[in-house]
Amino acid sequence: MKTWKHINLEQRKVISSGIAHNDKLIEISERLSLDPRSISREVRRNRIPIDYSPNIKPNCPKLDRWPLVCTKCKLRYSNNCHHVKFKYDAQKAQNNADYNLINSRKGIDIDSEEFNKLDFIIKKGTDENKSIYQIKIENNNEIDKSITTLYRYINKGYLTTKRIDLPSAVKYKKRKHNKKYDYSNTTIDRTGHTYLDYLSYIHKNPRANVWQLDFLGAIKTDSKCILSFILPEIHFTLLDIITNPNSCKVVNFFDELEEKIGTENFIELIPIILTDRDPCFTDIDGICFSKITGEERCKLFFCDPYVSNQKPNVENINKQIRKFFPKGKSIGCLSKQDVFKKNIILLNTPLKSLDGYTPKETFQVVYGEDLFLKIFDVVNDERK
Repeated sequence: MKTWKHINLEQRKVISSGIAHNDKLIEISERLSLDPRSISREVRRNRIPIDYSPNIKPNCPKLDRWPLVCTKCKLRYSNNCHHVKFKYDAQKAQNNADYNLINSRKGIDIDSEEFNKLDFIIKKGTDENKSIYQIKIENNNEIDKSITTLYRYINKGYLTTKRIDLPSAVKYKKRKHNKKYDYSNTTIDRTGHTYLDYLSYIHKNPRANVWQLDFLGAIKTDSKCILSFILPEIHFTLLDIITNPNSCKVVNFFDELEEKIGTENFIELIPIILTDRDPCFTDIDGICFSKITGEERCKLFFCDPYVSNQKPNVENINKQIRKFFPKGKSIGCLSKQDVFKKNIILLNTPLKSLDGYTPKETFQVVYGEDLFLKIFDVVNDERK
C-alpha cells in the first residue's frame, strides 16, 4: 500500500466514524485502502486536547494505543479522570492539513548556508555596479539558481540586495505578461541557427541585408496576428495579417514572396532573416529553402530566449505600429486591406535618419520601383 498518499476530507470523515463505532485500525485501513501507519499518524498528528479537570496529569497510557483518542473511553466525561483528554475532528484535521500544505511551500528552496553564500555574492556584485546577469555568469559554478529566480528573490525581499539597488529597476513599473506562445520550446534543433551563429555569419558577410521578423502581440481572444518583416537599414517595413498563425502559414508568406519577386531577387534582397523563438517560425527548412528550385534561398537565425534587444529594430517598429493597433484592443475585425493602408502610412513617413526621405522612396531608389510593387502584391492579397 502507498504510505505517502494525501488523505482527503472524505477519508478523514471515515476515520472519525470508524473511531466513533470502535472499529479496529485494520478495518479502517482496508476500508480506505490506506496503510494502517498512515491512519495512525493522521490521528496522532491531528487529535485535539480537551481539558475537563483543573488538576491535569500527563497523558493517559491508553492514548499510546489505537484509537489514540478518548472517544470510546468510559471515563471521558467523568471527573475521576485527571489526564488530558483528546478527540479527533475530521474537519479540523482537514483545515490543519490545508494550512500545513500551503505553508510548506512558502519561502525558498535552499538551506541557510547556501542562502548566506548566495546573499553575499549578490550583494558584493551589486555593490560593484554589476548586473544580475553578469553576477550569475561570473559565479555560475556557485549559483545554481536561474536569473529569473534571482530577480524573484530580490523582488520578494529575501536578499540583502533590494530592488532599489538595481541600476535600472526603479525606472520601470511592473508589467502585465499575457503570453500567447511558449518561447521556451527546447524540442527544436537550432544548431547552426543561433544568435552566435548569426554573429559569425555577418562577420564573414558584412554587406548582406539582415531582415528582422516578428509578430505583433495580440489579445488572447483574437484569432489574427500581424506579422512585421523589416529591413532596418532603410526602415522598410512589410506588414501582413494572418488568421490562426502557424509555421505553415509563415512559410506560405515567404513562398508567395519568392513567387512574386522571383528566386534571384529573393536571394539578393533577403539573404538573412533574424527572428525570435516563436513557434510559428520553427519550420527552418520551409523558410530557408525554395519550393521552386529546392535550393537554399536565405539564412534563418534565432535570437536567444528573452533577449529582445538582439533584434531592436523590429521591436522599435512594433512601437510605431502600436499607434495604429493599440495594446489590449482586438484586431479581429481588421482585413488585409486595413493593415495594408497602415503599412503605406509607415512607408510614406519622412525620417531624419534617411535625410528626410521616406522608406518607400529609399527602397525604390536602391532596389527599383518594379520590385517594390511586386512585394506589395503579396501583402495586399487576401489570405485566410
